[in-house]
Amino acid sequence: MSEGCNPVKASVIILTYNQEKTVGRAIESVLRQKCKYPFEILVADDDSPDATRRVAQEYAERYPDIVRLMPELPNRGLVGNYFDAFEECRGEYIGDCAGDDEWLDESRLQKQIEALDADKKLSAVFTDVEEYQILPDGEVKVSLHSDRPDRKRWMRKERIRGYDIMVGALNHERSLPFTLSAALYRKNSLKVLMEKDATSIRMPEMGVEDVPVIAALGRSGDVGFLPIVGYRYYVDGESVSNNLSYEKEYRFYQRVLRGVGHIARSLQLDPALISDHVSLKLSHIAAQARHAGRKEWIHEIRQTAKELGVKLPLRARIHLLLLRLQSGKSGNPKKSGIPR
Repeated sequence: MSEGCNPVKASVIILTYNQEKTVGRAIESVLRQKCKYPFEILVADDDSPDATRRVAQEYAERYPDIVRLMPELPNRGLVGNYFDAFEECRGEYIGDCAGDDEWLDESRLQKQIEALDADKKLSAVFTDVEEYQILPDGEVKVSLHSDRPDRKRWMRKERIRGYDIMVGALNHERSLPFTLSAALYRKNSLKVLMEKDATSIRMPEMGVEDVPVIAALGRSGDVGFLPIVGYRYYVDGESVSNNLSYEKEYRFYQRVLRGVGHIARSLQLDPALISDHVSLKLSHIAAQARHAGRKEWIHEIRQTAKELGVKLPLRARIHLLLLRLQSGKSGNPKKSGIPR
């Protein structure tokens, strides 16, 4: 699949770290796509200490015209790994898959390409997502995003206004307008905006790539929805946004809050447009501080609210008051999971 004689239509990034047991499944799920257009799979392993890279290399050797392996580099974190791979993508369109998830519906890529080719004003097209979880007793729990009210509202139309996607990404409470790994988007839509202001899209300090990318795609154009299930997300253990300790949860959402604030300021958005997200997340990190017994985080939380130009919501103030009261009575409570 040389770029000169047979140009790549789409690039699919496989993001991996310590996923030797599942990365093969992720790669094979994309290889199964029945697509008349040439596409490539770019495996971006973030310096895994296990055998992830070796597994990926085996696929690159078996499918040299389709699978490429990013050069071996020191660990860069999720954001650096994603955007380094983005820069190397040769396709007109870009999709991705986490190394422990998989693509579903073998016609997905073909349908997404056709939708983007047919409407140049669309910056991205996304599908429904299946969440797959194996419970401790061995029972399998499967659910669709289209069955959840917070997700379903974005799937009621085949076309969603870009402005609504942008604000929805920055002001999300429980979920983003769509899962980035269920989408295929125009590389140029993101590239043009990054050339103007990369600091509001490639944000290592935020720790995630999906919020700024989805907001940017909303800025660039409308977004389409295909009523097919194109992605399976495995709910299992600890991930970037599914942390198993109070401090990790606290730090994660502190970074997200500040990142959202930075993007909103760069776009000169009214702070009221992100008030739902800010209020919920400030209350959430205050709860993490209380359950961790970390009185020293109080000033940091208040400073974050000040940077965002908002007052602490009542729920956050209650958590911080309880933290002050309990900190004088006992040390840090034993961590036993994330409070719900």
